[in-house]
Amino acid sequence: MGSIGLKPGDIRSREDIKRDWGGGIQGGIIPSDTTPNVFIYSDPAEAARYGYHWDGPSKDMNGAPLFLYTGTGNYGDQVITGRNGSVLHHKEQGRSLHLFLFHSDRPQGGKLHTYVGEYEVDSILPYVREDGLDRAHEQRSAVVFRLRPVGPVLLDTPDEHSAEDVSAGESRLVPVENVNVTGFDRDPTQGGTAQRREAELSDRYLKYLVGLGHDVKNCVVRPPGVLRDLRTDLFDVTANELYEAKGTATRNAVRLAIGQLFDYRRLIKSKDATLAVLLPERPAEDLIALLRSCNITCVYESGRGNFVRE
Repeated sequence: MGSIGLKPGDIRSREDIKRDWGGGIQGGIIPSDTTPNVFIYSDPAEAARYGYHWDGPSKDMNGAPLFLYTGTGNYGDQVITGRNGSVLHHKEQGRSLHLFLFHSDRPQGGKLHTYVGEYEVDSILPYVREDGLDRAHEQRSAVVFRLRPVGPVLLDTPDEHSAEDVSAGESRLVPVENVNVTGFDRDPTQGGTAQRREAELSDRYLKYLVGLGHDVKNCVVRPPGVLRDLRTDLFDVTANELYEAKGTATRNAVRLAIGQLFDYRRLIKSKDATLAVLLPERPAEDLIALLRSCNITCVYESGRGNFVRE
């Protein structure tokens, strides 16, 4: 496969790399048209703008280093074709992967990049899928490659700020006020007002349950093969009941809550937990019937700070 005359830590522009080893100067994944190489350019700060906080050095469950890299594709779900395919199939195609990390902007225009080293896709789990935002800030499914170093690399020791790799799955209870987990599993039809109402509703119901002497937590779960923690809404430890709160009592909100509850319950430790949807007002009678058919309790506010269960 291809080799280039760079050492980890060397700094080059894309124009330098194109001149010496082929390829282009635009995009994050650039297969060379003249040498058996694929060049990958990573900019974790830019990736974080779209919710891809995992891009960067990491380590697997055994402590071995790897690099997480979100694939290319500006709009809609990313697919394993084209440039993403050139990464996934680089070994079959006889190409080497060379990773560069953004270093700085150049005064005369363009960017400088630090050579990290040569990598290859993990042979067992080459990539995973994660939810994120596209260029139009619409939710989509993104491809995240798991890259293993081949020989010496610049980032072979992830630090405390590095992203976590996939796990076999985990669940833990945390105090409600201490949870700081960003997720995308929210109803895209809800605007900021509905989300604020949801947070305020949850806070009032938390106070209501605590006033009854209940121990209330949040569950933080990591599904198997996923890079990011997910946070449930309230979990009543005393009653062994899991809640999903919504800021509106619409059909879409209730449908989404049902799916989230069933998804979360299979991941939390308490597999026999009862399920409940928390709403700001009583929904339509048909939605009450829908929840009952799923063996899910409907809890709604009847007067500020007073709640009814059906």
